[in-house]
Amino acid sequence: MKIGIDAGGTLLKIVFIKDDGSHVFRKVPALDIDRFADELNREYPEAEIHLTGGKAEYMGRILTHEVKHAIEFDATYKGLKYLMKEQDLHIERFVYLNVGTGTSFHQADARGQKRAGGTGVGGGTLMGLSYLLTGVEEFKEIVTLAKEGDRDAIDLKVHHIYAGDASPIPGDLTASNFGNVKSGDREKVRHADELRAVIGLVAETVSTVGINLADGFGTRDIVFIGSTLLNNDVMIDTIRYYVSLKGMQPHFIENGEFSGALGVLMV
Repeated sequence: MKIGIDAGGTLLKIVFIKDDGSHVFRKVPALDIDRFADELNREYPEAEIHLTGGKAEYMGRILTHEVKHAIEFDATYKGLKYLMKEQDLHIERFVYLNVGTGTSFHQADARGQKRAGGTGVGGGTLMGLSYLLTGVEEFKEIVTLAKEGDRDAIDLKVHHIYAGDASPIPGDLTASNFGNVKSGDREKVRHADELRAVIGLVAETVSTVGINLADGFGTRDIVFIGSTLLNNDVMIDTIRYYVSLKGMQPHFIENGEFSGALGVLMV
């Protein structure tokens, strides 16, 4: 058996490749890295293990296996290309954003990938701000509650500024994230509203980065991967709206959060 592990700051993303070629995906909280390493040492002593990600060096030290390492960005690109081909998405020139704890953004063409930069705004921002504002700490609960939220009492929208007059841009665009808090009725703001506003802030930030990166790279295709997108309908809908508004095409890759774990087996 081969095991590919992308040991990130929040989650360990794991791919088990069985002898028949089939694969199984799994996630483990990064806080449980020692327990998971013990499980691998005990139950898969003969497995071939490949590691990438920020916690790969540490994990390599606590495993009894002879592990192989690969650079995270190269592994993620290899895995992403594999998943895109598997999902019949054939684009040569594109940019992609890996929305994990933070967000890394890259340019890709026939020659390979180049990391263009990164931002600290990502899943860690979503989780941290959500907890500070509401006390909700489980990702599943955050994205579920956010579906019921309304951002109008929290975010300053274009229609708030123009107050019924004609505006040069759509009125539902955000003029300032959290910019309407002091102007609205704070007592009526629900946790669902706060959570939706937090997700909106993260989604709009990564969308703006992707749009500008794609424009500078001469492509209309923007690919999004990362655990932050998993079952996060509010975030996906927000990204899709903002990216499409600029005439660009967003692509969301199924199992994209496992790109690094898959790709580390291919590098």
